[in-house]
Amino acid sequence: MQSQAPAPGLGVRSSVSFEKRLDDLHEMLYRRGGVRPVNAAIEELTKLLLLEVVCQRDPRLQVRAGLGLSEAIDPATVIAIDSVDDVKAAFAAVIRHPDVAARVPDGGTQPLWPLDEPLRIARPDVLAEALDVLRDAVEAAVASEEGYDPLGTAFDVFLRGRYDHAGGLATHLTPHTVVTHLARLTISGLDLLATAPRGPVIGDPCCGTGRFLLGAIRELRADLATLDPEDPESVRRARMLDVLRTDGLLGADQSASSVAKARVNLLLHGTSHPFVFVVDDSITSSHLDPLVGQLRLILTNPPFGDGKYDDAEGIARTARLLPTCGRRSRIDPALAFVVRCLDLLALGGRLGIILPDGLVDGPALKRALMTSSGTAAREATIEANISLPTVTFALSGTVARTSAVVIRKDAKSRTTVFIARADHVGYLKQAGASVPDPAGDDLPAITAAALERWTDEGAAREVAESGVSFLSDKPLAAFVDVEGLASVDPGRIDPAAFAARVELRDAGGRRFTDLIKPVRRRATRARDDIPFVSVLHVSDLGIVAWHEAIGYKPTTPGQMAYPGEVMVSLLNPSKLRAAVVPEGFPEVLCSSEFGIFACEADPWEVLVLLHDERVKRQLAPLGRGTSSSRRRIEHADLLRLYAPGVPADELAERGAAVRASMDVIKVATLQLAASYGVAEVAEALNTNDGDLLTPRDLPLADLAALG
Repeated sequence: MQSQAPAPGLGVRSSVSFEKRLDDLHEMLYRRGGVRPVNAAIEELTKLLLLEVVCQRDPRLQVRAGLGLSEAIDPATVIAIDSVDDVKAAFAAVIRHPDVAARVPDGGTQPLWPLDEPLRIARPDVLAEALDVLRDAVEAAVASEEGYDPLGTAFDVFLRGRYDHAGGLATHLTPHTVVTHLARLTISGLDLLATAPRGPVIGDPCCGTGRFLLGAIRELRADLATLDPEDPESVRRARMLDVLRTDGLLGADQSASSVAKARVNLLLHGTSHPFVFVVDDSITSSHLDPLVGQLRLILTNPPFGDGKYDDAEGIARTARLLPTCGRRSRIDPALAFVVRCLDLLALGGRLGIILPDGLVDGPALKRALMTSSGTAAREATIEANISLPTVTFALSGTVARTSAVVIRKDAKSRTTVFIARADHVGYLKQAGASVPDPAGDDLPAITAAALERWTDEGAAREVAESGVSFLSDKPLAAFVDVEGLASVDPGRIDPAAFAARVELRDAGGRRFTDLIKPVRRRATRARDDIPFVSVLHVSDLGIVAWHEAIGYKPTTPGQMAYPGEVMVSLLNPSKLRAAVVPEGFPEVLCSSEFGIFACEADPWEVLVLLHDERVKRQLAPLGRGTSSSRRRIEHADLLRLYAPGVPADELAERGAAVRASMDVIKVATLQLAASYGVAEVAEALNTNDGDLLTPRDLPLADLAALG
């Protein structure tokens, strides 16, 4: 989570001062105000912020006979009378005020809080300080005319300190930089101000404090600022923005406390009667069903976690697009939210959503969003995926790798996907607090790179010709051809790998699918009479420690491999581990981490090609998983690699040399182990009637002649 950036138009000095005063107020509330945990403290500040907002609009509103709102909430007055009674009376009067009521789906209105909701701050000095701080925030927001989020800032500040995170949902905000740039990217090309909205067109079904809704309005206002204010079209669009701000925003959340905060934040920024309401479950809520197919933009950060969602109706709805979810009783709520958001989107609309990396590139979404455009299930496509660093949400207690994903409904005509990786988001976590990252924030550069080529037909042609168009290496930003795209994981899009691929392809290389074929897994339990090869037994040169494999007897099952087959580790592709099963062993077992391949060519020649540096560069960035040492590839990943076009006679000569070298190494190590008295090796030598010690090719002395 990120400290609130200064709102445009608000001086850095003022913003820092606001944060410092919030920090001091946080300590005061904790030590003397008797208000905890975080959500409770923020809720009290929200109530006071509401008073300040209404006072800006109608300072003469009567709290009671002879007492106007402006006087009732004046910090100096509170200190002078040493009482909180007038402020409490003001709150009770304001939540009954019809001008601040929120709209609800049945067409009626609702007070921002229940009418019996009390103001809980009991100390006049604490109350006066809070009113003074928030008055500055309201004045700054009004003066800036931007999407400044004082409640979000309060969360950011309070969550650094001693408050715990109990008390409800939505205490973990999406960082301001992520909100800004995801909104900017998703709004590009969507003309949301072409006509006056007749209902909500921008929504967030997990709205929290309303930060995404504010971010969308801020970006639309920034677009207007680039136009000539005297131009009639600019004037018309400005009017459309005012209508959208009032009638075009929708927010829903399970947390009544969060909904209250979002309502007040929207009121602060000019929305009248905000359409933000509480739901039991946004995925199944009948209040949202009338909006199916209506929203043009959704920005959201849903809850996630495998097996955390168990509502039968919600799972059934999710299974319409993701059929595999229908076979489970518990699913990741983020999957359900993706499907719900796509239901709510109008054709051509966009979804900007924060998702865990494992889900973005997981099989469920991949089948729905990355399959051939001819499949019936595909109603949307991924337009962009920006991987975020683990620090992004570190202050809120999670270090899961997440991505900002842009999905377009009914976007089958798009030929490219924008893929990027942000390594820095402007801050670091130190001693539980955020501090500026010396390396800065990658998101502005990534967004600028995307928007520069977002609708560039020339860029699309460039990608079609080469497969990838790299816009930047640091931070990584590239457009990738959607056809045949196996993954949107930025870790798999590497400039060095791409260069190696193009070099081999253009030089007449062929894909490994012409050289090897995957063998169906032949699982069996470990046996005492045959070697068992683990990944640790294979060196980076393809040498197998057969003397260790012979004595290795794991409890886990293995898979059978036969002479002439190639074993390739599918784990951690940055370190190639590949070997040929040699003659002399009628059969061997290898661990499940290996893929086993039958060879269309000589297996030793295949091993030569696999160990070409350009092949290894293609392989290195592949794999799925958040741990660099546990990333996995699939058989298909290997088959798609390009092999060098080595002349047949040269390849045969090099393959023979590798075979002879491996044979000599095998014989020498087995003889050495037997000499040391390793019983398992001696027994294997006797069982194989000396075949294991019979070199099949040239002796070691003749290897030099092979060049």
